[in-house]
Amino acid sequence: MNRLLTICTALLLSAGLAFAEPIAQANDGGTPPDTTDPAVVLDDDNPDGESSGAEPTAPQDDGPTLDVNFSGSLRFNVLFRDYGKPSEGPTINNELQDGGFTFDTFRIGANGSYGGLIFDAEYAIYPESFGGLYIHHGWVGYEFSDARQVQVGVSQVPFGIQPYASSSWFFNTTYYVGLEDDYDAGIKALYQDNGWDIQGAYYMNAEQTTFFAGADAARYSYDVVPSGGGNLAGSFVAQPRGVSEANQFNAKVAYSFDHGDTGFTKVGVSGQRGQLLNRSTGGTDWHAAYAAHFQGRYAGLEAKLQFAQQELNPPGVTDDSYVVMGAYASPHEVASEHSVYSSSLAYHIPVSAGPISEIKPYYDFSQVTKEVDGWNDNVTHDIGFLTSAGPLFIYTDLNISKGHPFNQPFDTTFPQLFTEQNDNEWRTAFNINIGLYF
Repeated sequence: MNRLLTICTALLLSAGLAFAEPIAQANDGGTPPDTTDPAVVLDDDNPDGESSGAEPTAPQDDGPTLDVNFSGSLRFNVLFRDYGKPSEGPTINNELQDGGFTFDTFRIGANGSYGGLIFDAEYAIYPESFGGLYIHHGWVGYEFSDARQVQVGVSQVPFGIQPYASSSWFFNTTYYVGLEDDYDAGIKALYQDNGWDIQGAYYMNAEQTTFFAGADAARYSYDVVPSGGGNLAGSFVAQPRGVSEANQFNAKVAYSFDHGDTGFTKVGVSGQRGQLLNRSTGGTDWHAAYAAHFQGRYAGLEAKLQFAQQELNPPGVTDDSYVVMGAYASPHEVASEHSVYSSSLAYHIPVSAGPISEIKPYYDFSQVTKEVDGWNDNVTHDIGFLTSAGPLFIYTDLNISKGHPFNQPFDTTFPQLFTEQNDNEWRTAFNINIGLYF
Protein backbone atom coordinates (compact mmCIF):
# COMPACT_ATOMS: atom_id res chain seq x y z
CA MET A 1 0.00 0.00 0.00
CA ASN A 2 2.78 2.43 0.89
CA ARG A 3 4.58 1.65 -2.36
CA LEU A 4 1.42 2.25 -4.41
CA LEU A 5 0.81 5.52 -2.58
CA THR A 6 4.37 6.65 -3.32
CA ILE A 7 4.12 5.83 -7.05
CA CYS A 8 0.75 7.54 -7.46
CA THR A 9 1.90 10.67 -5.63
CA ALA A 10 5.08 10.91 -7.71
CA LEU A 11 3.14 10.57 -10.97
CA LEU A 12 0.56 13.15 -9.97
CA LEU A 13 3.19 15.73 -8.92
CA SER A 14 5.26 15.20 -12.06
CA ALA A 15 2.26 15.25 -14.37
CA GLY A 16 0.87 18.37 -12.77
CA LEU A 17 4.09 20.26 -13.36
CA ALA A 18 4.54 18.96 -16.88
CA PHE A 19 1.02 19.86 -18.09
CA ALA A 20 1.08 23.22 -16.37
CA GLU A 21 4.14 24.43 -18.26
CA PRO A 22 2.56 25.17 -21.70
CA ILE A 23 -0.08 27.30 -19.96
CA ALA A 24 2.62 29.24 -18.17
CA GLN A 25 4.45 29.91 -21.44
CA ALA A 26 1.28 31.25 -23.06
CA ASN A 27 0.68 33.62 -20.16
CA ASP A 28 4.28 34.82 -19.91
CA GLY A 29 4.03 36.89 -23.07
CA GLY A 30 7.33 35.59 -24.41
CA THR A 31 8.30 34.90 -28.02
CA PRO A 32 6.26 32.20 -29.78
CA PRO A 33 7.89 28.81 -30.17
CA ASP A 34 9.88 28.05 -33.34
CA THR A 35 7.66 25.79 -35.45
CA THR A 36 10.20 25.26 -38.27
CA ASP A 37 10.93 21.60 -38.94
CA PRO A 38 14.74 21.34 -39.22
CA ALA A 39 14.42 18.35 -41.54
CA VAL A 40 12.74 20.48 -44.23
CA VAL A 41 14.52 23.49 -45.76
CA LEU A 42 12.32 25.92 -47.66
CA ASP A 43 13.76 28.12 -50.45
CA ASP A 44 12.46 30.16 -53.36
CA ASP A 45 12.91 27.29 -55.79
CA ASN A 46 11.08 24.82 -53.56
CA PRO A 47 8.33 26.69 -51.69
CA ASP A 48 6.32 23.56 -50.91
CA GLY A 49 9.19 21.87 -49.10
CA GLU A 50 9.43 18.98 -51.52
CA SER A 51 12.81 17.35 -52.03
CA SER A 52 14.92 19.00 -54.73
CA GLY A 53 17.41 16.18 -54.81
CA ALA A 54 19.97 18.09 -52.73
CA GLU A 55 20.85 16.91 -49.23
CA PRO A 56 18.96 19.05 -46.67
CA THR A 57 21.06 21.08 -44.27
CA ALA A 58 20.05 20.74 -40.61
CA PRO A 59 21.27 22.98 -37.82
CA GLN A 60 23.96 21.48 -35.64
CA ASP A 61 22.59 20.06 -32.38
CA ASP A 62 25.20 18.84 -29.96
CA GLY A 63 22.59 17.90 -27.34
CA PRO A 64 22.77 18.56 -23.62
CA THR A 65 26.03 18.61 -21.74
CA LEU A 66 26.81 17.62 -18.19
CA ASP A 67 27.54 20.59 -15.94
CA VAL A 68 28.88 19.75 -12.46
CA ASN A 69 29.95 22.08 -9.66
CA PHE A 70 31.72 20.74 -6.60
CA SER A 71 31.48 22.41 -3.21
CA GLY A 72 32.27 21.78 0.42
CA SER A 73 33.09 23.25 3.79
CA LEU A 74 35.50 22.77 6.66
CA ARG A 75 34.45 24.11 10.06
CA PHE A 76 35.89 24.38 13.55
CA ASN A 77 34.47 25.56 16.87
CA VAL A 78 36.03 27.53 19.69
CA LEU A 79 33.59 26.79 22.49
CA PHE A 80 33.26 27.83 26.13
CA ARG A 81 30.27 26.82 28.25
CA ASP A 82 29.36 27.64 31.83
CA TYR A 83 27.69 24.45 33.01
CA GLY A 84 28.77 24.55 36.63
CA LYS A 85 30.13 21.01 36.20
CA PRO A 86 31.79 18.98 33.43
CA SER A 87 29.70 17.07 30.95
CA GLU A 88 29.45 13.34 31.49
CA GLY A 89 28.92 10.33 29.28
CA PRO A 90 30.71 7.40 27.69
CA THR A 91 31.88 9.30 24.60
CA ILE A 92 32.60 12.72 26.10
CA ASN A 93 36.23 13.83 25.97
CA ASN A 94 36.52 15.24 29.48
CA GLU A 95 39.95 16.66 28.70
CA LEU A 96 38.07 19.52 27.05
CA GLN A 97 35.81 19.96 30.07
CA ASP A 98 33.42 22.74 28.98
CA GLY A 99 35.63 24.53 26.50
CA GLY A 100 38.19 24.05 23.78
CA PHE A 101 39.07 24.23 20.10
CA THR A 102 37.29 21.39 18.30
CA PHE A 103 36.60 20.04 14.84
CA ASP A 104 33.00 20.69 13.78
CA THR A 105 32.38 19.18 10.37
CA PHE A 106 33.71 18.56 6.87
CA ARG A 107 31.21 18.45 4.04
CA ILE A 108 31.62 17.65 0.39
CA GLY A 109 28.93 18.16 -2.22
CA ALA A 110 28.09 18.51 -5.89
CA ASN A 111 25.29 20.00 -7.92
CA GLY A 112 24.68 20.32 -11.60
CA SER A 113 22.51 19.67 -14.60
CA TYR A 114 22.17 17.70 -17.81
CA GLY A 115 19.64 19.47 -19.94
CA GLY A 116 16.51 19.62 -17.82
CA LEU A 117 17.84 17.05 -15.38
CA ILE A 118 19.24 18.59 -12.19
CA PHE A 119 20.82 17.22 -9.03
CA ASP A 120 22.22 18.37 -5.70
CA ALA A 121 23.91 16.32 -2.97
CA GLU A 122 26.06 16.85 0.10
CA TYR A 123 27.67 14.40 2.50
CA ALA A 124 28.85 15.32 5.99
CA ILE A 125 31.66 14.06 8.18
CA TYR A 126 31.14 14.79 11.88
CA PRO A 127 33.03 13.67 14.99
CA GLU A 128 32.16 10.12 16.02
CA SER A 129 30.35 11.37 19.13
CA PHE A 130 28.02 13.33 16.81
CA GLY A 131 27.21 10.29 14.69
CA GLY A 132 30.13 10.23 12.27
CA LEU A 133 29.13 9.99 8.59
CA TYR A 134 25.73 10.79 7.12
CA ILE A 135 24.01 12.47 4.22
CA HIS A 136 22.92 16.08 4.56
CA HIS A 137 20.82 16.04 1.39
CA GLY A 138 20.81 14.34 -1.98
CA TRP A 139 18.24 14.51 -4.75
CA VAL A 140 17.77 14.35 -8.51
CA GLY A 141 15.09 16.29 -10.33
CA TYR A 142 13.75 17.84 -13.48
CA GLU A 143 13.50 21.55 -14.23
CA PHE A 144 10.47 22.20 -16.41
CA SER A 145 11.22 25.93 -16.46
CA ASP A 146 12.95 28.56 -14.35
CA ALA A 147 9.83 28.55 -12.18
CA ARG A 148 8.95 24.86 -11.96
CA GLN A 149 10.88 21.80 -10.88
CA VAL A 150 10.46 18.47 -9.13
CA GLN A 151 13.00 16.82 -6.79
CA VAL A 152 13.24 13.15 -5.79
CA GLY A 153 15.45 12.05 -2.90
CA VAL A 154 16.45 13.59 0.42
CA SER A 155 15.36 17.23 0.17
CA GLN A 156 14.60 20.10 2.50
CA VAL A 157 11.04 19.80 3.83
CA PRO A 158 8.92 22.76 2.64
CA PHE A 159 7.92 24.17 6.01
CA GLY A 160 8.30 27.65 7.48
CA ILE A 161 10.99 30.19 6.67
CA GLN A 162 13.66 28.78 4.40
CA PRO A 163 16.49 28.06 4.29
CA TYR A 164 16.60 29.00 8.02
CA ALA A 165 14.23 30.65 10.49
CA SER A 166 17.25 31.89 12.47
CA SER A 167 20.54 33.72 11.85
CA SER A 168 22.89 32.17 14.43
CA TRP A 169 25.10 29.10 14.32
CA PHE A 170 23.07 27.55 17.18
CA PHE A 171 19.74 27.82 15.27
CA ASN A 172 16.46 28.51 17.04
CA THR A 173 14.69 25.78 19.01
CA THR A 174 12.39 25.33 15.99
CA TYR A 175 15.20 23.19 14.57
CA TYR A 176 15.40 20.88 17.61
CA VAL A 177 11.72 19.88 17.37
CA GLY A 178 12.03 19.06 13.64
CA LEU A 179 10.47 22.21 12.16
CA GLU A 180 13.50 24.09 10.80
CA ASP A 181 15.96 22.93 8.13
CA ASP A 182 14.48 19.43 8.18
CA TYR A 183 15.33 16.88 5.47
CA ASP A 184 13.30 13.79 4.56
CA ALA A 185 13.17 11.23 1.74
CA GLY A 186 10.49 11.54 -0.93
CA ILE A 187 9.34 13.76 -3.79
CA LYS A 188 8.88 17.55 -3.83
CA ALA A 189 7.41 19.92 -6.43
CA LEU A 190 8.13 23.66 -6.50
CA TYR A 191 6.66 26.70 -8.24
CA GLN A 192 8.57 29.94 -7.57
CA ASP A 193 7.71 32.91 -9.79
CA ASN A 194 5.90 36.26 -9.85
CA GLY A 195 6.34 36.62 -6.10
CA TRP A 196 4.83 33.21 -5.33
CA ASP A 197 6.59 30.38 -3.51
CA ILE A 198 4.39 27.28 -3.67
CA GLN A 199 5.75 23.89 -2.67
CA GLY A 200 4.20 20.48 -2.11
CA ALA A 201 5.84 17.24 -1.06
CA TYR A 202 5.30 13.63 -0.08
CA TYR A 203 7.92 11.94 2.10
CA MET A 204 7.78 8.20 2.51
CA ASN A 205 10.07 8.35 5.54
CA ALA A 206 12.74 10.47 7.21
CA GLU A 207 16.24 10.49 5.77
CA GLN A 208 18.08 7.25 6.41
CA THR A 209 21.81 6.96 6.98
CA THR A 210 22.21 3.42 5.66
CA PHE A 211 19.93 1.08 3.73
CA PHE A 212 17.88 -1.16 6.06
CA ALA A 213 19.82 0.14 9.09
CA GLY A 214 19.32 3.88 9.39
CA ALA A 215 16.91 3.97 12.30
CA ASP A 216 19.02 5.67 14.95
CA ALA A 217 19.68 9.33 15.73
CA ALA A 218 22.90 9.62 13.69
CA ARG A 219 21.56 12.16 11.20
CA TYR A 220 21.67 15.87 10.44
CA SER A 221 18.06 17.00 11.00
CA TYR A 222 15.77 16.16 13.90
CA ASP A 223 13.11 13.46 13.38
CA VAL A 224 11.09 11.05 15.47
CA VAL A 225 13.59 8.19 15.76
CA PRO A 226 12.89 4.56 16.69
CA SER A 227 16.38 3.77 18.03
CA GLY A 228 18.85 5.41 20.36
CA GLY A 229 22.16 7.12 19.87
CA GLY A 230 24.19 4.36 18.26
CA ASN A 231 27.36 4.10 20.33
CA LEU A 232 25.86 6.14 23.18
CA ALA A 233 24.44 4.26 26.14
CA GLY A 234 23.12 4.63 29.67
CA SER A 235 20.89 7.40 30.99
CA PHE A 236 22.51 10.22 29.04
CA VAL A 237 20.10 10.03 26.08
CA ALA A 238 16.39 9.29 25.72
CA GLN A 239 15.55 5.60 25.56
CA PRO A 240 14.27 4.26 22.20
CA ARG A 241 10.54 3.67 21.69
CA GLY A 242 10.44 2.03 18.24
CA VAL A 243 8.38 4.83 16.65
CA SER A 244 9.32 6.53 13.36
CA GLU A 245 7.89 8.92 10.77
CA ALA A 246 6.13 7.72 7.61
CA ASN A 247 3.95 8.94 4.74
CA GLN A 248 4.20 12.67 5.40
CA PHE A 249 2.58 15.34 3.21
CA ASN A 250 3.74 18.95 3.21
CA ALA A 251 2.41 22.15 1.67
CA LYS A 252 3.77 25.68 1.77
CA VAL A 253 2.34 28.85 0.22
CA ALA A 254 4.12 32.21 0.51
CA TYR A 255 4.04 35.51 -1.35
CA SER A 256 6.75 38.18 -1.61
CA PHE A 257 5.99 41.86 -1.98
CA ASP A 258 8.84 43.48 -3.89
CA HIS A 259 10.00 46.86 -2.57
CA GLY A 260 12.53 47.48 -5.32
CA ASP A 261 16.01 48.43 -4.16
CA THR A 262 14.76 48.57 -0.54
CA GLY A 263 14.05 44.84 -0.27
CA PHE A 264 10.98 42.64 0.12
CA THR A 265 8.29 41.39 2.50
CA LYS A 266 7.38 37.70 2.37
CA VAL A 267 4.41 36.20 4.23
CA GLY A 268 3.21 32.62 4.17
CA VAL A 269 1.69 29.58 5.81
CA SER A 270 2.88 25.97 5.99
CA GLY A 271 1.36 22.67 7.00
CA GLN A 272 2.34 19.04 7.30
CA ARG A 273 0.55 15.84 8.24
CA GLY A 274 1.82 12.29 8.32
CA GLN A 275 1.94 9.00 10.17
CA LEU A 276 3.90 7.75 13.15
CA LEU A 277 4.67 4.05 12.79
CA ASN A 278 5.30 1.65 15.66
CA ARG A 279 7.85 -0.73 14.18
CA SER A 280 7.14 -3.46 16.71
CA THR A 281 3.34 -3.64 16.40
CA GLY A 282 2.80 -2.12 12.96
CA GLY A 283 0.29 0.29 14.44
CA THR A 284 0.06 3.86 13.17
CA ASP A 285 -1.25 7.20 14.36
CA TRP A 286 -0.95 10.74 13.02
CA HIS A 287 1.25 13.76 13.51
CA ALA A 288 0.69 17.28 12.19
CA ALA A 289 2.11 20.79 12.33
CA TYR A 290 1.32 24.19 10.91
CA ALA A 291 3.05 27.56 10.88
CA ALA A 292 2.52 31.19 9.95
CA HIS A 293 5.67 33.05 8.95
CA PHE A 294 6.96 36.49 7.99
CA GLN A 295 10.29 37.43 6.46
CA GLY A 296 11.49 40.84 5.40
CA ARG A 297 14.55 42.67 4.11
CA TYR A 298 14.58 46.46 4.23
CA ALA A 299 17.89 47.87 3.06
CA GLY A 300 20.33 46.42 5.62
CA LEU A 301 17.66 45.27 8.09
CA GLU A 302 16.50 41.65 8.04
CA ALA A 303 13.59 40.30 10.09
CA LYS A 304 12.10 36.82 10.54
CA LEU A 305 9.03 35.91 12.63
CA GLN A 306 7.36 32.51 12.88
CA PHE A 307 4.73 30.80 15.01
CA ALA A 308 4.28 27.03 14.80
CA GLN A 309 2.25 24.37 16.57
CA GLN A 310 2.89 20.64 16.43
CA GLU A 311 1.03 17.56 17.67
CA LEU A 312 2.46 14.03 17.59
CA ASN A 313 0.57 10.90 18.61
CA PRO A 314 2.94 7.94 19.11
CA PRO A 315 1.07 4.60 18.72
CA GLY A 316 1.45 1.57 20.97
CA VAL A 317 3.26 3.28 23.87
CA THR A 318 2.22 3.48 27.50
CA ASP A 319 2.91 7.22 27.76
CA ASP A 320 1.89 9.24 24.72
CA SER A 321 2.75 12.63 26.24
CA TYR A 322 6.09 12.62 24.44
CA VAL A 323 8.02 11.28 21.45
CA VAL A 324 11.75 10.68 21.04
CA MET A 325 13.48 12.92 18.51
CA GLY A 326 17.13 12.85 17.65
CA ALA A 327 20.04 14.00 15.54
CA TYR A 328 23.82 14.02 15.97
CA ALA A 329 23.49 10.63 17.75
CA SER A 330 21.85 12.26 20.79
CA PRO A 331 18.09 11.62 21.05
CA HIS A 332 15.93 13.54 23.51
CA GLU A 333 12.27 13.54 24.52
CA VAL A 334 9.91 16.11 22.97
CA ALA A 335 6.43 16.98 24.27
CA SER A 336 3.72 15.55 22.01
CA GLU A 337 1.89 18.89 21.92
CA HIS A 338 3.87 22.11 21.82
CA SER A 339 4.04 25.60 20.33
CA VAL A 340 7.17 27.34 19.06
CA TYR A 341 7.72 31.10 18.94
CA SER A 342 10.69 32.12 16.80
CA SER A 343 12.20 35.45 15.78
CA SER A 344 15.40 36.79 14.31
CA LEU A 345 16.63 40.34 13.71
CA ALA A 346 19.83 41.08 11.78
CA TYR A 347 21.56 44.00 10.08
CA HIS A 348 23.93 43.79 7.14
CA ILE A 349 26.87 46.19 7.41
CA PRO A 350 29.14 46.48 4.34
CA VAL A 351 32.81 46.54 5.31
CA SER A 352 36.00 47.18 3.37
CA ALA A 353 38.81 46.02 5.66
CA GLY A 354 41.22 43.66 3.99
CA PRO A 355 39.31 40.52 2.94
CA ILE A 356 36.28 41.34 5.15
CA SER A 357 33.27 42.38 3.07
CA GLU A 358 30.40 42.30 5.58
CA ILE A 359 29.57 42.06 9.27
CA LYS A 360 26.05 41.00 10.20
CA PRO A 361 25.03 41.41 13.86
CA TYR A 362 21.92 39.48 14.89
CA TYR A 363 19.64 38.59 17.77
CA ASP A 364 17.69 35.30 17.75
CA PHE A 365 14.92 34.45 20.21
CA SER A 366 12.87 31.28 20.46
CA GLN A 367 10.59 29.62 23.00
CA VAL A 368 8.87 26.24 23.17
CA THR A 369 5.74 25.98 25.33
CA LYS A 370 4.10 22.65 26.19
CA GLU A 371 0.54 21.55 26.88
CA VAL A 372 1.41 19.52 29.99
CA ASP A 373 1.09 21.54 33.19
CA GLY A 374 4.33 21.73 35.15
CA TRP A 375 6.61 21.18 32.16
CA ASN A 376 9.02 24.11 31.85
CA ASP A 377 9.48 26.13 28.66
CA ASN A 378 12.60 26.04 26.52
CA VAL A 379 13.90 29.57 26.01
CA THR A 380 16.89 30.75 23.99
CA HIS A 381 18.47 34.18 23.49
CA ASP A 382 21.34 34.29 21.02
CA ILE A 383 23.33 37.47 20.42
CA GLY A 384 26.08 37.37 17.84
CA PHE A 385 27.46 38.44 14.50
CA LEU A 386 28.57 36.87 11.24
CA THR A 387 31.83 38.03 9.63
CA SER A 388 32.14 37.39 5.88
CA ALA A 389 35.53 37.42 4.16
CA GLY A 390 35.45 35.76 0.77
CA PRO A 391 35.09 32.00 1.36
CA LEU A 392 35.52 32.45 5.12
CA PHE A 393 32.45 32.82 7.35
CA ILE A 394 32.86 33.25 11.10
CA TYR A 395 29.90 33.02 13.49
CA THR A 396 30.44 34.54 16.94
CA ASP A 397 27.61 33.66 19.35
CA LEU A 398 26.68 34.28 22.96
CA ASN A 399 23.93 31.78 23.76
CA ILE A 400 21.91 32.34 26.94
CA SER A 401 19.32 29.61 27.29
CA LYS A 402 17.55 27.00 29.36
CA GLY A 403 16.84 23.63 27.84
CA HIS A 404 19.03 23.97 24.73
CA PRO A 405 20.63 20.72 23.43
CA PHE A 406 23.95 22.42 22.64
CA ASN A 407 24.03 24.39 25.89
CA GLN A 408 23.20 21.67 28.43
CA PRO A 409 25.38 19.25 30.37
CA PHE A 410 25.45 15.83 28.73
CA ASP A 411 24.23 14.10 31.87
CA THR A 412 20.97 12.76 33.32
CA THR A 413 19.23 16.12 32.68
CA PHE A 414 19.68 15.78 28.91
CA PRO A 415 16.94 13.25 27.92
CA GLN A 416 14.05 15.39 29.24
CA LEU A 417 15.16 18.65 27.58
CA PHE A 418 11.93 19.24 25.68
CA THR A 419 9.54 17.59 28.15
CA GLU A 420 9.85 18.27 31.89
CA GLN A 421 13.09 20.28 31.54
CA ASN A 422 13.28 19.86 35.31
CA ASP A 423 16.39 21.85 36.26
CA ASN A 424 15.08 24.94 34.38
CA GLU A 425 18.47 26.66 34.75
CA TRP A 426 19.83 29.49 32.65
CA ARG A 427 23.16 28.58 31.06
CA THR A 428 25.63 30.53 28.97
CA ALA A 429 27.74 29.39 26.04
CA PHE A 430 30.19 31.37 23.94
CA ASN A 431 31.02 29.88 20.56
CA ILE A 432 33.07 30.92 17.54
CA ASN A 433 32.46 28.82 14.43
CA ILE A 434 35.16 29.22 11.77
CA GLY A 435 33.99 27.93 8.40
CA LEU A 436 35.77 27.76 5.06
CA TYR A 437 33.28 27.25 2.21
CA PHE A 438 34.40 26.31 -1.27
